[in-house]
Amino acid sequence: MTNTELIVVKGKVIEQPKGYSAEVGEDIGYEKGAKMIKSYYDQNQDDVLAHFMGRNLIEAILAQPGAVGFRMFHALNEIGLKQLVLVGVDANGDNIINYTEIGENGEIIKKKGIVADRTRNCPPYCGTDTTTTIGWG
Repeated sequence: MTNTELIVVKGKVIEQPKGYSAEVGEDIGYEKGAKMIKSYYDQNQDDVLAHFMGRNLIEAILAQPGAVGFRMFHALNEIGLKQLVLVGVDANGDNIINYTEIGENGEIIKKKGIVADRTRNCPPYCGTDTTTTIGWG
């Protein structure tokens, strides 16, 4: 049995690993990353190039019981600007919207999962290095 599957996205067949785990994703290196970002930027120069979210919220999402990673949804905020909404994901691939914890006295506590937004958009928050402001060109 293989640990990969073929899927169709926008009419193209791609192979990807099956399942959900902390190991999903890979370091693709600067050259490939830069090429992909530049390709997007060249076709979408008036669009949001990137989003920044702080470490504290990312770590809080990953610290939720059962989280093996997070899903990043493309979204529009209340004024129509592109945003990312991050939600924790468990090993079944389910979004962590609610979860339970055991309190100090053994009581079951129901909590809402973190649904994160309010990233900083680039532009205008792109830093001072020109590689972040011109699509890694």
